[in-house]
Amino acid sequence: MFLHPREQSRKPDATSSLAFLLFAVALLAGCSVPEGGAKTTEVEALPALRLVGLLHDDQALIRPHDVELQGNLAFVAGKSGSLAVIDISDPAEPKVLSAIVGPQTIEDAETVLPMGDTLLLGTRSFHAVDIRDPAKPELTKTITDRAVIDKINGMAKRGLYVFTANKTGFVNVFDVSNPADPKLHDTLNTVERAAQTKPHDIAAFGDRIVVVDSATGASAAVQVYRVADEATHELLPAEKWEIEGSVPAGDATWDIGGANRVAVSGNYAYIGAYRPDRVGIIDISDPKNIRQVGNIPVCDIDATGLDIAGQILFVAGGECIEAIDVSNPEAPVSLAQYRGGDLFPTRRLLVDGEWRFDNAHDLVYRDGYIYITAQNDNQFGILKVEDELILRRAMQ
Repeated sequence: MFLHPREQSRKPDATSSLAFLLFAVALLAGCSVPEGGAKTTEVEALPALRLVGLLHDDQALIRPHDVELQGNLAFVAGKSGSLAVIDISDPAEPKVLSAIVGPQTIEDAETVLPMGDTLLLGTRSFHAVDIRDPAKPELTKTITDRAVIDKINGMAKRGLYVFTANKTGFVNVFDVSNPADPKLHDTLNTVERAAQTKPHDIAAFGDRIVVVDSATGASAAVQVYRVADEATHELLPAEKWEIEGSVPAGDATWDIGGANRVAVSGNYAYIGAYRPDRVGIIDISDPKNIRQVGNIPVCDIDATGLDIAGQILFVAGGECIEAIDVSNPEAPVSLAQYRGGDLFPTRRLLVDGEWRFDNAHDLVYRDGYIYITAQNDNQFGILKVEDELILRRAMQ
């Protein structure tokens, strides 16, 4: 059992100390003390992460994968072919406003990116969805090219362009100057160019992008590309992107094999991995000399969802949600966990003859609440953060 650090630090004689304290207080207050000493009872503390909202829908939420927020709406992509629009104006009562369901139309929907009136949806194709009326979302454009576009698992916006990570070995660039009418602008074959065979996620920072590879033993589990001119900051053709720095999957201590998620904040990239199950922290302040500076096991299998707020990294994986203090990136500390419960009643799910354990798949933190997808249970949940330290550090 992976214990909260505060639990690990408790003294074995905490109960007897409490009894003595209550006894002393009673004496000072002039109260009578029952024969045999002070009577103590266990005081149940409020959990640091408390489930306040839960939504189950076997049609709108078909194996919910990624989630993003815009205003009072949550957009959830479902791997079995769905896009759900959820009203989160009341965290205690999330409601499905609408959904697009169709495995043949939005096959293997994995990632979403809201952009005002348009939502970009990554599946085995690239879609633009009109969300001006959230109750009636409408597909306005689909770009399909199986040779270079397939299994889009991550998206990152830089200026008028959106970069996508394709698990088949490509990074695509889409011109989204008109989000309702995106256009395929460029493509990088990561297998040929950088030996990244399974790009699983992508993030943009400055003139650069960072791409993570989920292949076991990848020589470039994390790769930084400079994609823009250093003087003008204009996007370069993919053939001129410069590979600046990389980090391999690593050894037994620092392993980030199966790197499948990346979040960037300041000078650091946070890498979610599942072989083994942990988060690696990469210093990217010098893109030509990136290096791993921190590493922490996660509270359950996988680290498939990451969101960074201030000095707190929120992680989803397996049947657990975790808040990690990264104020010192070289010594990250777990502060709180939500395990199982009503949000994750099913640990595993048999899909196409394969057992899948990655129930808690993605999450977003905003204003004291965590919004989460439960992939194996067709659920969407909202946790309230009730730990003052986490709330304070999430604002720093």
